[in-house]
Amino acid sequence: MVKKSIFAVAILLLMVILSCSSSSDSAAEEVPTPVTNWQQSLCNSNATAETRQVFQILCNLYTKKSIAGTVANVDWNIREAENVYQWTGRYPAINVFDFINIHASKDVNPSGWLDYSDDTVVRQWWQHGGLVGCMWHWQTLANNGSNYTCSPGTNPGETSFDPACIDNPTSADYKRLIKDIDQVAGYLKKMQQAGIPVIWRPLHEASGNTYEFNGGKAWFWWGAKGAEVYKKLWRFLYDRLVNHHGLNNLIWVWNSQMGDKSWYPGDDVVDIVGRDSYYALQYPLMKEYKQLQAEYPNKIITLAECGNGDEVNMSLWSKIWQQGSRWSWFMTWYDAAYNEGNTDEHQFAGPNWWNDAFATGLVVDRNEMRALLGK
Repeated sequence: MVKKSIFAVAILLLMVILSCSSSSDSAAEEVPTPVTNWQQSLCNSNATAETRQVFQILCNLYTKKSIAGTVANVDWNIREAENVYQWTGRYPAINVFDFINIHASKDVNPSGWLDYSDDTVVRQWWQHGGLVGCMWHWQTLANNGSNYTCSPGTNPGETSFDPACIDNPTSADYKRLIKDIDQVAGYLKKMQQAGIPVIWRPLHEASGNTYEFNGGKAWFWWGAKGAEVYKKLWRFLYDRLVNHHGLNNLIWVWNSQMGDKSWYPGDDVVDIVGRDSYYALQYPLMKEYKQLQAEYPNKIITLAECGNGDEVNMSLWSKIWQQGSRWSWFMTWYDAAYNEGNTDEHQFAGPNWWNDAFATGLVVDRNEMRALLGK
């Protein structure tokens, strides 16, 4: 009787141990349940029908699939998207264009070397079913009086441009600010007239690495005066584009640098929260995604820029997704060396990365987006 009791106890203990081990393994593999109460209406109540349609598509896909994106190599082009097509036979669904060189556009400078008013490549991308994104490395005249830069500072190649100039309408900086905004507004207005919605990500990475370590600072002039001035500038830009220029085709994306919630302009002027990350490992991506999801529970969270300095160590998208990151879209950065013909060099996401991403069945390409748009 005693032996049977001892045997029974031993069996019971073994079952408990096995049960605990199984629970521990399951917990380790468990993907967190995604938040599902994000805002499903745009902050601009006058948004165009096409813009509302695109935003609804983003809402419908969020946490279920991620949308593939690339960025233009500096200005008006789809070179990185063409690279992806050559590697995979599929185009990314989003191409992002940069207003970085508006000072050199022929429509405002007869000696300019490009023409932002010719948006043929943008229109063609939209007509083929691609989504259009725009960002703005907002360059101003450098302190040396000849170059253009985004970098704040007092050195000749930096700019002392003051983002607080919005409080001083008679200042030269204010007049330049208005001139630049109105120039970009003209390009965005042409897109609106063509029925093209724009995923709009201005004033990005404002806090720089301020919160990463002691001595961190803003990388761009729009963040040089701190959070309060930056938020005021964001809202000034929103008012100028939406209320003054009547731009109702914009989906407003604000960039977090992590730990910078005091820089957030407000739910009423932000539609989507993005993060730019170039980490090699998937764990930081998952950690940051969960943090942003917790901090902005009513906003779609997206990976607005991504890539890595060593592609060999870059986590494949299948691993990033499997670990629990549910970014709305990802946008890989362009590779200047590769696009200039040095095909042995590819700093960011290359053929293996892109083929893995599409092989998951969880990444939306341009053909799928075209169908969702009803084109």
